[in-house]
Amino acid sequence: AIAHASEQRIGNFNAQELANTAWAFAIVDTADRGAFVKVLSARAAEMGLAAFNGEQRRHLHQLFLSVELDANPPTELLAPIGLRDACRQAMADNNPTRMSKLQEDVSYELTRMGI
Repeated sequence: AIAHASEQRIGNFNAQELANTAWAFAIVDTADRGAFVKVLSARAAEMGLAAFNGEQRRHLHQLFLSVELDANPPTELLAPIGLRDACRQAMADNNPTRMSKLQEDVSYELTRMGI
């Protein structure tokens, strides 16, 4: 239901709304998550990477990573490599003094896993 409602309105989302929705999909276990990445990636490409600040890119990264960690996701449900890499880099470059506890935990685990 959330995915369908979001897909209906995503063309009107600004960068913050897109990032907030991406973060919500990252933390909620839903079968629609992968399909939403496809729609989100198209909207992000339309807006251009420069539209997203570091925090917003980190939210996108959390969604992309959650889909990548699902068992054998179909390639078409993954975000484009360039977008994934830019969002992953935003997570890696994050100033630790500005990270939330959750982001610190996620960053620690990703580093520990070698991702």
